[in-house]
Amino acid sequence: MNTVRISIMGNICVSCARVGNYAVSDLPTASHSEALMMISPDVKHIDVNLLYLNNILYNDTVPFVPPIQFGKVIKVYDGDTITIASLLPNTIEPVYRFSVRLNGINSIEKADGTKNKILESDAKEALHNLVYGKIVYLKKTKTAKFARILADVYCDGVHVNQWLLDNQYAVPFKPVGK
Repeated sequence: MNTVRISIMGNICVSCARVGNYAVSDLPTASHSEALMMISPDVKHIDVNLLYLNNILYNDTVPFVPPIQFGKVIKVYDGDTITIASLLPNTIEPVYRFSVRLNGINSIEKADGTKNKILESDAKEALHNLVYGKIVYLKKTKTAKFARILADVYCDGVHVNQWLLDNQYAVPFKPVGK
């Protein structure tokens, strides 16, 4: 039988985000739900100790990059952003969706006029035809603005970022000030 530790003051529930002051208990049990029932049938959450956050500053942290390498394309947002469905490593559920911006390229995204609207639609359609419903492989992942993953995307052996450049659906992206 496993032991579940329910921790103390200054804690927040992982599932419902309520703050509380609970006693430390080591409960022999097979599951968290059984541990909760042993404490009280009314308790519906388990707290985690938040004391380690007391002195944390921005510079003490690192950006979180979801450890995703593969996913199925379930949406093409525009000519350089897709949404993939994937599990986190070593899990069997839930299946998460992740927004992925293709690294190093920029397609026309704003309808600034008739010509640009046509080019935007062409880029999105080309990307859709290439990757939608398929499994893609992500390399060189990092985080980008708007909680997106920034990555080189490969599909059926094709480097999608480079394919969009080669077929003039995108231009090289150069960040401002770099």
